[in-house]
Amino acid sequence: MNKSDLVSKLTERLGGDRSIATAAVNGVLEEIESSVARGERVSLFGFGTFDRRERAPRTGRNPQTGATIQLAASVAPVFRPGAGFRSRLALNGGSAAVTAAVPSAPPKGAAPKKKSEKKSAVTRDAGKGGKKAKQAAKKDADKAGDKAAKKAAKKAR
Repeated sequence: MNKSDLVSKLTERLGGDRSIATAAVNGVLEEIESSVARGERVSLFGFGTFDRRERAPRTGRNPQTGATIQLAASVAPVFRPGAGFRSRLALNGGSAAVTAAVPSAPPKGAAPKKKSEKKSAVTRDAGKGGKKAKQAAKKDADKAGDKAAKKAAKKAR
């Protein structure tokens, strides 16, 4: 999607006035750019944070000649997505990083688990480390992702 596509989508939402949609998109982008340029952080709850990263002068190498060169200080824009944005990506087929495994609830009517089975596979294998713990964490995260996807689909109805 590019800026023109974004304006078109916003035009549909606003009832067909393209000039208002264009002004809205341009206004938001200009405010974000100017705020970050002034050194301010722009945080949009659930979406993400726009910020700037200042880099000190440093010594680098010319990749063609291998000669040492002095690189000037620079400033670069940075965007960090918020939790809502990341979860939306995970629901739409993207992959989210596994930060913690969430045990899934047992299906209705299932027999209660034994005390020894109540701990998730990650907890059981945490001390062991290695491949088993990673596989268990991925399995638990996949179950949690499926549950979240079903919940989102139900909410959309």
